Formats: sequence, C-alpha cells, structure tokens
Amino acid sequence: MKNYIKQIASWSAIATISLGLVEMNRAAIAFGNNNQFSACISQIVGTGVSPQDAATACSEALIPKELSRCVVMIKSKTPIDGNLALQACFQVRRPIDLGHCVVDIHRAAPLFATNSLKQTETAKEPDKLGISKQVLDSCRQSLLPGRFSECVIAVSRGVDKNNPSQALQTCLSAEDFPRDLFPSYPQNQDQKP
Repeated sequence: MKNYIKQIASWSAIATISLGLVEMNRAAIAFGNNNQFSACISQIVGTGVSPQDAATACSEALIPKELSRCVVMIKSKTPIDGNLALQACFQVRRPIDLGHCVVDIHRAAPLFATNSLKQTETAKEPDKLGISKQVLDSCRQSLLPGRFSECVIAVSRGVDKNNPSQALQTCLSAEDFPRDLFPSYPQNQDQKP
C-alpha cells in the first residue's frame, strides 16, 4: 500500500509540475515571448526603424510576421533602408511578395546597380538609392509582384539593356492596360475578328 501511495504522490507531483510549466508558457506568451507582435516589432527595430514606428506598423498589420519578414528581407539584401522598406511593405496586401519582387530584381539584374551609379552621378540632386527606390516603388504598385519581377528581369536583359528605368515602366504599364496592346482581340468567344 505504501508503494501505491508513493506512486500516486509522484504522479501528482509530476502533474503539478506539468501544469505549472503550461501556465508559465501561457504567461510568457501573454507577456510577449513568442508573440507575433513582439517578434514583428523587434525584427523591424533591428533594421533601423524607430521602436514607435515599428510598434505602430506591427499593431496595425494583418499578419505582423509577414510585415517584419518583408522589411528584413528588403533591408538585408538591397541598399534600401528599413524605413522605406517598412513604408512599402505596410502599404501592400502581400508584403512577402513585395519583398521577393524587390530582392529578385536586385539579385538577377546587376545592371541596375551599375546604371544607378551613372544616373546618380549625372543627376542634379543625387539620390543615394538611385534605381533601388524605383524598383521598390514599382514592385509596390504592381498587382502581381512575382510576375512583374520576371518581366523586369527579362526586359532589362533583352530590350532595355541600357535603361533599367524603362524596363520598370514597360512592365508596370503592361499590367495596367494590357488591352491597349491588342485592341482588336475579341472580348467574347462568339465574336470573330
């Protein structure tokens, strides 16, 4: 009988400890550890954004971890600073798609970096970001950032080798008014050209 009481006492102690650990975990989550808002704020602050701006953006984000991932991705892989990245990532519905668009264009089109230096040197008011800011803004305006980045990369390698700004504009305007390219294309299958 004594062994049985000892077993019950040990099981009771284990259950009490387990419940205590579960409650501690819940308390930690409630106080910010593993909280998606806290993670968002700390990651964005790590890119050089003020804690107040990061807190405001993360608190208003639909999915805070996607917002912070977008900002960190753009800041770490392009010359764009955290504040500009946060502004753009906050303005879109799919921030991760925006991040991939900007990073993919920068990674696949090294031509953009060399041309941005030439444009910056010839401009009256030098823009440190040069073409990078145009890439960010164009990806933000695009309805389909993944498709847009593929278009820009292809056009910048083929048609507009010496003008990356034109490649951005060409692909962005093609998204807006594709019917202008084919005005006589039938709208209905029953119509004949």
